[in-house]
Amino acid sequence: MGLDGIEVETWMATNAAGAGVKALLVEYAAFLRLLREAAQANDAGELSETTFNTDRLVTVARMVSPDYFMAVALLPDGNQGKARYLLRIVAPKVKAEL
Repeated sequence: MGLDGIEVETWMATNAAGAGVKALLVEYAAFLRLLREAAQANDAGELSETTFNTDRLVTVARMVSPDYFMAVALLPDGNQGKARYLLRIVAPKVKAEL
């Protein structure tokens, strides 16, 4: 998804609450834009990854490029470590395709 909130590609499990997750990711894109700008303004370096936790959903987001990110939305008992690992491994491959 782009930081402008426009999705490039989406895959969801058949039992996922698709419309709600898509709308949530659009809102998270705005937060990622703000987080990236705050990190740059305070000389903290580039934003690489962040996690959004709610009582119903855990979303791990990883920057692919300055304008695009990938995200995995999980149930709270999902394997966050595996999601982070897979995003870290796949992000460079996706970046090469952009």
